[in-house]
Amino acid sequence: MTGDAFLHPLAAAYGAGVAARLALYRAGLFRVHRAHRPVVSIGNVAAGGTGKTPFVRWLAGELLARGLKPGILTRGYGRQGRGLVIVSDGEGRLAPVAASGDEPAILARALPRVPIVADASRRRAARRLLEIAPDTSVLLLDDGFSHVGLARDADVVLLDATDPDAGGALLPAGRLREPLDALARADLIVVTKSEQADPVPAAALAARHAPGVPVFRAVTEVTGVFDGHGGVVRPEHLPGPTVVAVAGLARPEAFAATLASLGIGPAAFLSFRDHIRYGAAEIGRIARAAAETGATAVLATEKDAVKLESCCPLPLFRVEVRMRVVEPDFLHALLARVARQPS
Repeated sequence: MTGDAFLHPLAAAYGAGVAARLALYRAGLFRVHRAHRPVVSIGNVAAGGTGKTPFVRWLAGELLARGLKPGILTRGYGRQGRGLVIVSDGEGRLAPVAASGDEPAILARALPRVPIVADASRRRAARRLLEIAPDTSVLLLDDGFSHVGLARDADVVLLDATDPDAGGALLPAGRLREPLDALARADLIVVTKSEQADPVPAAALAARHAPGVPVFRAVTEVTGVFDGHGGVVRPEHLPGPTVVAVAGLARPEAFAATLASLGIGPAAFLSFRDHIRYGAAEIGRIARAAAETGATAVLATEKDAVKLESCCPLPLFRVEVRMRVVEPDFLHALLARVARQPS
């Protein structure tokens, strides 16, 4: 049996498990809990790479600008420990990066006024967040599409324009966490990375599997290259003739495309698994790549930079990006739905 042939039975078993779990919730054998505030879930059907963290950052900022007080619930993949962590209390006190996880740490730094709690139990996280920030008016459930144990008032599902069907197969044969038919549970669908690929195939896929669900487009934009002190650096002014690029992402090729758009051709491009915890082996690999190429700096994603800043063997620079939804009526559609649901 070939490797691919071996994976398909595993994918079928995985899919059966997903279907059985959802059926138990629908039958009421597993209880769905409701928080005491409206809940907006941001998620996807793929295993990473659709831009959930930049989207959550953008959405939280937009809600703040409209006078709302969002809080963020997250699992905090890649963090040390499994218990509840107050990533940010919304008053400037932040947990260490290792305790919170890379993506929650990015959100906490970008949104200092937004309380963030990490826990595998989103119900427990919601309860704790409302204890520390009782004036929170809406909860954003980061990566929450498959976490059906917490009721949500709106399900926003992201599709990657560069890979809308995520390989067309369930894990581990492909990158799908749930069958594409699960898109029918969405209330709003957003096609991300619309600047990198034609969004029409992703919109067509959404229409096929979730007829009638509104579809919007989002683009990702580079806000700049920054040094370790937060100073803006022009790409052509990076120190030394070469840099080692580092990406610990579900889809590192997205970072390579970003660098190409900036005109940066790194001397070496090192990819690591998503949510990697950088230890001696990884730092050694970066140092060797720099020595072999004569690189004088490391250029990383924002997600990697928060973990490398205390242990990088060379001056560290990061590329920051932001996401925004193109259509101005997205927020109206979202808030209208949240407003008419019971909290």
